[in-house]
Amino acid sequence: MLKHLKIIFFSIIAISSIQKVAADITVNELIFSTDKPFHLKILEALPNNAKIVHGPIEAENTIIEFMDYFCGYCKKIHPELLQIVDERDDVRVIFLQHPILSESSNTLARIVLAANLQNKGFALHDSIFSISGSITQNKLEQSIDEIGIDKVQLNIDMGRPDINKMIQLSSFLAGGAGARGTPTFFINEEFIGGFVPKQQIISLLK
Repeated sequence: MLKHLKIIFFSIIAISSIQKVAADITVNELIFSTDKPFHLKILEALPNNAKIVHGPIEAENTIIEFMDYFCGYCKKIHPELLQIVDERDDVRVIFLQHPILSESSNTLARIVLAANLQNKGFALHDSIFSISGSITQNKLEQSIDEIGIDKVQLNIDMGRPDINKMIQLSSFLAGGAGARGTPTFFINEEFIGGFVPKQQIISLLK
């Protein structure tokens, strides 16, 4: 618990300033309550639309990744995370936005969360990390078209204030938890900053 004390500062700012998008959890519950593991309380602090989820909702094992779409190591670990979920029925992966590398990172985060409002967030998230080479406007538009995302609605939703607030809250929680970059993971209750080999992830699952 001590290593997460900085969450006090970040959570007070984030949850008080982003009340309208945060889930029903108080700062006191997030920091001091011992009724459930810390990583699960992070998830409770975020609205469902802020989470890109792959795997069974009630899975025994939870992997949380704070990520950036322009992070090379996030892209490298992505297929391995999906493999773990596909190989087991007791694991879920939850991808949380932490766009810290550029303004383009923030733009992609907004696009994916806007797509999430159409229940196509994971499909676009996966497609972006599956793009060969650099991410370009043409490649992104091709992914959007192939997935069948309503572009008009996507553009409208990208401008919603709560989309930006969800990203802000997610990044506040990442920083408060101790993230110094991307990727940053919670593998169940184990906090790990940086790239993690697939076998190490598996070794930390129940």
